[in-house]
Amino acid sequence: MHRRHFIAGVIGVLLVLVAGAPQIARAETKHCLWRASSGANHVYLQGSVHLLKKSHYPLPDALEDAYASSAVLVLEADLSAAQDPAQQMVLMKKGMLEGSATLQGLLSDETWAMAEKQMVEMGMNIALFNAFKPWYFATSIAALRLQTLGFSPFDGIDWYFFNRAKADGKPVVGLETLDYQRGLFDAIGKGDQDALVRHTLEDIANIDEEMDAILKAWSAGDLEAMDETLLKSFKEYPVVYKSLVTNRNHNWVPKIMEYLNSGKVHMIVVGAGHFSGKEGLLQLLKKKGLLLKQL
Repeated sequence: MHRRHFIAGVIGVLLVLVAGAPQIARAETKHCLWRASSGANHVYLQGSVHLLKKSHYPLPDALEDAYASSAVLVLEADLSAAQDPAQQMVLMKKGMLEGSATLQGLLSDETWAMAEKQMVEMGMNIALFNAFKPWYFATSIAALRLQTLGFSPFDGIDWYFFNRAKADGKPVVGLETLDYQRGLFDAIGKGDQDALVRHTLEDIANIDEEMDAILKAWSAGDLEAMDETLLKSFKEYPVVYKSLVTNRNHNWVPKIMEYLNSGKVHMIVVGAGHFSGKEGLLQLLKKKGLLLKQL
């Protein structure tokens, strides 16, 4: 498996999309933003970058204008609940192993040694993760590595617009619940867990370079490049891809149609990886007869 494809897939599982570059390009005429319309009604579809740096702001005017002209903000899940420490604890428990199982016992000696070395380099003790499932460790270490590079979910597109909406008194709704999302995480556990951890560790060293490529595709709204960079490794794990991407896209379409027909403009913010492909949101909405225009 090509390393770029694998690490993009791991991060895609964790974040659906992450990115890293000194500055979001302002010169691009198109963005990862579409207006979907039917007759006099329309909604905005904004591809999300779930982790960014403060230096990536301000956002392009097109994104800000779409938010300003929307009456309702729609996220994958309402982030209000995510601020609850009890909810965070539930997610952590979801990632814990049962009985006497350990992370070390589930990994090969080679992968465990690699993991231990990486944690030492990051100033952490791998013992902190020995009670957790391999997918939890892999996604956590990738997120921790990004944080050492200055990225934060609280600087991501979702949290940015969520905080704006709360300050503006604008309604926020979720396409799905946090409970549903928690149930998806174990889908990552299907397949070769040792390979998941090993390849994640191998590619962490180049994660800044990989994120440069992802952000470049996102900032230009380049679906072909996003598909190439983000989704190929997902497709090598069809069970995971179906659970985390395809099924959710199909679940969201009826809700998006309801928003469209409500007469109120909704800004729908979801991971940009959901837009690409034959069963991506854009193609599914086109099949519903919607006219899509990239902004």
